[in-house]
Amino acid sequence: MSIQVQVRRGTNAQRQTMDGGVGNPAKPLAGELIYTTDQKLLYVGDGTTTGGNLVGGGSGTTNLSTTANATSLTVNSDTGNDASIPAATASAWGAMTDEDKTKLDGIAASANNYSHPNHTGDVTSTGDGATVIANNAVTTAKINNNAVTSAKLATTLDFGSIV
Repeated sequence: MSIQVQVRRGTNAQRQTMDGGVGNPAKPLAGELIYTTDQKLLYVGDGTTTGGNLVGGGSGTTNLSTTANATSLTVNSDTGNDASIPAATASAWGAMTDEDKTKLDGIAASANNYSHPNHTGDVTSTGDGATVIANNAVTTAKINNNAVTSAKLATTLDFGSIV
C-alpha cells in the first residue's frame, strides 16, 4: 500500500500570502507541507501561522536588507519576519538616526560643553578664560571696610603703591 503526500508549492512571496485573507490562499493546516520553489525550503503549517514555519536543517540562504526612516530601522528578511528597531531615545535603546550621527560627528574628541563666560567692566574676561584688570580700576575708594589693605597686599604680591 502506498501513501501519497501532497505538498503546496510556490515562491516564497506566494507562501507569505497564505493568510486566508481576501483573495489569498488559506493558512496551512497543522502538519501541511509547503515547498518554496525559488528558495528550495520546506515549511510546515501549524494552522495559525501565515505561510507555515521553516523546517530546521535547511541549507537555504536568508537575504537581509534594511529600510530606515526618521523613527525606526527595519531589518527586512526574504525568508521570515521583518524586525523593526525604533530610534534611540534618552530613555530607551535603539538605532542611531542620521541626525544623531551628524551631531556626534560634530563633537571633537575629549570635548566638553563648558564655555567660559565673558565679563565686562573694570575686570574683563573672554571666552578663552583670560582675565584683565583695567588700569586704575583698583582704587582706595573701591576698597570697603579696610577689607583689603596695603599691608595685606604687600604680604602676598608687590603691586607697588596703590593710589
